[in-house]
Amino acid sequence: MVKSKGVLVWLFYSVLVLTWGSSFILMKQGLKYYSPPQVATIRLVSAMIVLGGFASIHIRKIPFRSLGYVFLSALLVMFIPAYLFCFAESQISSALAGILNALTPFFTFILGVFYFKHAVHRMQIAGLVIGFTGILFLTLISSNGELSFNRFTIFVIIASFCYGLNINIVKTHLSHVNPLHLSTVSVAFAGLFSLIYLWGSGGIPIMPLTLENRGPVIASVILGVCGTAVAQVLFNYIIRRSTPVFSSSIIYALPLVAIFWGVLDGESLLVWHYVGMVCIISGILVMRRSA
Repeated sequence: MVKSKGVLVWLFYSVLVLTWGSSFILMKQGLKYYSPPQVATIRLVSAMIVLGGFASIHIRKIPFRSLGYVFLSALLVMFIPAYLFCFAESQISSALAGILNALTPFFTFILGVFYFKHAVHRMQIAGLVIGFTGILFLTLISSNGELSFNRFTIFVIIASFCYGLNINIVKTHLSHVNPLHLSTVSVAFAGLFSLIYLWGSGGIPIMPLTLENRGPVIASVILGVCGTAVAQVLFNYIIRRSTPVFSSSIIYALPLVAIFWGVLDGESLLVWHYVGMVCIISGILVMRRSA
């Protein structure tokens, strides 16, 4: 039974599912004009602008010995995935990216087993096999139904791996840090990393808003402000006011939102892609029940 503290938790839950689930189509819209690194940079810098002021206060409340792990968390949960997802969506549909993102709990479990040396049960192995089957469906079947390896799906798989690794690192080394402090400072660090990248890569050309680039700019900024900055705050509230099971269940709803926006935008998915999504989610559920 979910131990939430009122309607506000459910409201934030619904907003977060819609926000994170819509982030994949927002990336696609940004990529209609800007390159993958540019969209990711606009996203992270926009988020930093929103939360940077709070981070300057919260960083003082984080023990100095923990800042190295906060740096690492910022890389794993925001900086690296932001660029990987944009590179992936330059060649795969936003709906498929959303489906593959459901691998996050899958990798969280695998890394937890190897990192914490937890015992593995037979049902958990069965769940791994089911989930791996889903990965094969999504990576080896192209949009036209042909059997071929889509190397751009690897970017999303690596990003999901980063999310899973970050969860284990936070549980082990940052559990004593206030989640809100961790989020604001991580967002600020990720934005600073993006600015360094921007400076080293020649930057984003300054140009006036036109009918051609106005939509992509707005989509990229909304992605950063809502999909990164606001979403981190909402997620931390949910974590503090509900059970871990309830909080992690958000990941299961994201593919549904991503598919909705993808179909609405004219993207097509084959029945095998839906089979892959069902396999991944089923595998995760089997692993969770046997844990």
